[in-house]
Amino acid sequence: MATYDMTSSGTATVGANSIAVLPSMKHGEAVRKIEAYLDFGKLVLDSGYTLATGDVFQLLEIPAGTIVLNAGAEVMTAFDGTATVDIDFAGGDDIVDGFNVTSVGFAAAGTNGQTNTIVGAAASTYTQFVSTTDTIDVTLASSNATVGVLRVYAHVMDCNEHGTVVVDVDRDQLA
Repeated sequence: MATYDMTSSGTATVGANSIAVLPSMKHGEAVRKIEAYLDFGKLVLDSGYTLATGDVFQLLEIPAGTIVLNAGAEVMTAFDGTATVDIDFAGGDDIVDGFNVTSVGFAAAGTNGQTNTIVGAAASTYTQFVSTTDTIDVTLASSNATVGVLRVYAHVMDCNEHGTVVVDVDRDQLA
Protein backbone atom coordinates (compact mmCIF):
# COMPACT_ATOMS: atom_id res chain seq x y z
CA MET A 1 0.00 0.00 0.00
CA ALA A 2 1.34 3.38 -1.02
CA THR A 3 0.13 6.97 -1.00
CA TYR A 4 0.53 9.10 -4.12
CA ASP A 5 0.20 12.88 -3.76
CA MET A 6 -1.42 13.89 -7.05
CA THR A 7 -1.22 17.55 -5.98
CA SER A 8 2.62 17.55 -5.94
CA SER A 9 4.96 17.84 -8.90
CA GLY A 10 7.21 15.40 -7.03
CA THR A 11 4.84 12.63 -8.17
CA ALA A 12 5.47 11.34 -11.68
CA THR A 13 2.89 12.59 -14.25
CA VAL A 14 1.98 15.63 -12.11
CA GLY A 15 3.03 18.76 -13.99
CA ALA A 16 2.96 21.33 -11.20
CA ASN A 17 2.29 21.66 -7.50
CA SER A 18 -1.30 22.34 -6.53
CA ILE A 19 -1.82 25.19 -4.13
CA ALA A 20 -4.56 25.16 -1.54
CA VAL A 21 -6.70 27.85 -3.12
CA LEU A 22 -9.89 27.61 -5.10
CA PRO A 23 -10.20 28.98 -8.64
CA SER A 24 -10.70 32.75 -8.74
CA MET A 25 -14.19 34.11 -8.25
CA LYS A 26 -16.08 36.12 -10.82
CA HIS A 27 -18.62 38.64 -9.54
CA GLY A 28 -18.30 37.36 -5.96
CA GLU A 29 -19.54 33.82 -6.70
CA ALA A 30 -18.58 31.67 -3.76
CA VAL A 31 -19.67 28.20 -5.02
CA ARG A 32 -17.60 26.46 -7.68
CA LYS A 33 -16.87 23.06 -9.13
CA ILE A 34 -13.35 21.68 -8.95
CA GLU A 35 -12.17 18.48 -10.58
CA ALA A 36 -9.11 16.34 -11.21
CA TYR A 37 -8.37 13.25 -13.27
CA LEU A 38 -6.68 10.04 -12.14
CA ASP A 39 -5.19 8.37 -15.22
CA PHE A 40 -3.92 4.86 -14.48
CA GLY A 41 -2.42 4.55 -17.97
CA LYS A 42 -0.09 7.48 -17.31
CA LEU A 43 0.83 6.20 -13.85
CA VAL A 44 1.38 2.57 -14.83
CA LEU A 45 2.55 2.65 -18.43
CA ASP A 46 4.37 5.99 -18.61
CA SER A 47 5.82 6.09 -15.09
CA GLY A 48 6.23 2.43 -14.20
CA TYR A 49 4.15 2.47 -11.02
CA THR A 50 2.88 -0.87 -9.79
CA LEU A 51 -0.56 -0.23 -8.31
CA ALA A 52 -1.79 -2.29 -5.38
CA THR A 53 -4.95 -2.66 -3.33
CA GLY A 54 -4.95 -0.01 -0.60
CA ASP A 55 -3.00 2.59 -2.60
CA VAL A 56 -4.24 6.11 -1.86
CA PHE A 57 -4.23 8.94 -4.42
CA GLN A 58 -4.59 12.42 -2.87
CA LEU A 59 -6.46 14.02 -5.75
CA LEU A 60 -8.41 17.20 -4.94
CA GLU A 61 -6.85 19.69 -2.57
CA ILE A 62 -9.47 21.51 -0.48
CA PRO A 63 -8.36 24.72 1.25
CA ALA A 64 -9.13 25.54 4.88
CA GLY A 65 -12.43 27.33 5.46
CA THR A 66 -14.28 25.52 2.67
CA ILE A 67 -17.53 23.55 2.71
CA VAL A 68 -17.72 20.59 0.32
CA LEU A 69 -21.39 20.57 -0.66
CA ASN A 70 -21.21 17.36 -2.65
CA ALA A 71 -18.62 15.30 -4.45
CA GLY A 72 -18.53 12.37 -6.82
CA ALA A 73 -16.71 10.57 -9.57
CA GLU A 74 -17.17 9.58 -13.19
CA VAL A 75 -15.31 6.88 -15.08
CA MET A 76 -14.17 8.53 -18.32
CA THR A 77 -12.29 5.47 -19.66
CA ALA A 78 -13.17 2.04 -18.29
CA PHE A 79 -10.47 0.35 -16.22
CA ASP A 80 -9.21 -3.01 -17.42
CA GLY A 81 -9.12 -6.06 -15.18
CA THR A 82 -11.02 -5.66 -11.94
CA ALA A 83 -11.03 -2.45 -9.97
CA THR A 84 -13.10 -0.79 -7.26
CA VAL A 85 -12.43 2.51 -5.50
CA ASP A 86 -13.43 4.33 -2.34
CA ILE A 87 -13.40 8.13 -2.24
CA ASP A 88 -13.26 10.29 0.88
CA PHE A 89 -11.06 12.44 3.06
CA ALA A 90 -8.32 10.41 4.77
CA GLY A 91 -8.73 7.44 2.46
CA GLY A 92 -12.18 6.38 3.74
CA ASP A 93 -15.30 5.52 1.76
CA ASP A 94 -17.92 8.08 2.77
CA ILE A 95 -18.23 9.89 -0.57
CA VAL A 96 -18.04 6.80 -2.81
CA ASP A 97 -18.00 3.27 -1.44
CA GLY A 98 -16.72 0.28 -3.45
CA PHE A 99 -17.43 1.77 -6.90
CA ASN A 100 -16.68 -0.62 -9.76
CA VAL A 101 -14.69 1.40 -12.31
CA THR A 102 -14.65 -1.19 -15.11
CA SER A 103 -17.39 0.58 -17.08
CA VAL A 104 -17.98 4.24 -17.88
CA GLY A 105 -20.48 6.26 -15.88
CA PHE A 106 -21.07 8.08 -12.61
CA ALA A 107 -20.41 6.56 -9.20
CA ALA A 108 -23.20 5.60 -6.84
CA ALA A 109 -23.60 7.28 -3.46
CA GLY A 110 -21.29 6.35 -0.64
CA THR A 111 -22.03 5.58 2.98
CA ASN A 112 -22.32 9.27 3.92
CA GLY A 113 -24.45 10.87 1.25
CA GLN A 114 -25.77 11.10 -2.24
CA THR A 115 -23.16 11.46 -4.93
CA ASN A 116 -24.15 13.81 -7.79
CA THR A 117 -27.23 14.98 -5.86
CA ILE A 118 -27.69 17.90 -3.53
CA VAL A 119 -31.33 17.10 -2.78
CA GLY A 120 -32.89 13.86 -3.94
CA ALA A 121 -35.58 11.72 -2.39
CA ALA A 122 -34.16 12.81 0.95
CA ALA A 123 -31.90 15.75 1.69
CA SER A 124 -28.27 15.00 1.07
CA THR A 125 -26.35 14.08 4.20
CA TYR A 126 -22.97 14.77 2.64
CA THR A 127 -21.49 18.10 3.57
CA GLN A 128 -18.05 18.51 5.02
CA PHE A 129 -16.58 21.68 6.48
CA VAL A 130 -12.83 21.62 5.98
CA SER A 131 -11.20 23.63 8.77
CA THR A 132 -7.60 22.80 7.76
CA THR A 133 -6.34 22.12 4.25
CA ASP A 134 -7.09 18.52 3.25
CA THR A 135 -7.42 16.36 0.16
CA ILE A 136 -10.18 14.23 -1.27
CA ASP A 137 -8.55 10.86 -1.79
CA VAL A 138 -9.19 7.91 -4.09
CA THR A 139 -8.32 4.55 -2.48
CA LEU A 140 -8.01 1.35 -4.48
CA ALA A 141 -10.35 -1.02 -2.65
CA SER A 142 -9.26 -3.75 -5.08
CA SER A 143 -7.45 -3.61 -8.37
CA ASN A 144 -5.37 -5.36 -10.97
CA ALA A 145 -6.06 -2.61 -13.52
CA THR A 146 -3.37 -0.98 -15.62
CA VAL A 147 -5.43 1.53 -17.64
CA GLY A 148 -8.47 3.71 -16.99
CA VAL A 149 -9.36 7.34 -16.29
CA LEU A 150 -11.41 8.53 -13.31
CA ARG A 151 -12.67 12.12 -12.96
CA VAL A 152 -13.30 13.24 -9.37
CA TYR A 153 -15.20 16.46 -8.76
CA ALA A 154 -16.56 18.48 -5.87
CA HIS A 155 -18.86 21.48 -5.51
CA VAL A 156 -17.32 23.69 -2.88
CA MET A 157 -18.10 26.96 -1.15
CA ASP A 158 -15.37 29.21 0.18
CA CYS A 159 -16.39 30.52 3.61
CA ASN A 160 -13.32 32.71 4.12
CA GLU A 161 -13.49 36.49 4.14
CA HIS A 162 -12.95 37.92 0.67
CA GLY A 163 -12.73 41.64 1.31
CA THR A 164 -14.21 43.86 -1.37
CA VAL A 165 -15.72 42.55 -4.58
CA VAL A 166 -13.97 43.80 -7.71
CA VAL A 167 -16.35 45.55 -10.11
CA ASP A 168 -15.57 44.80 -13.76
CA VAL A 169 -17.13 47.96 -15.28
CA ASP A 170 -18.65 51.22 -14.03
CA ARG A 171 -22.19 50.25 -15.07
CA ASP A 172 -22.16 47.49 -12.42
CA GLN A 173 -21.83 50.03 -9.61
CA LEU A 174 -24.88 51.52 -7.95
CA ALA A 175 -25.26 55.25 -8.43
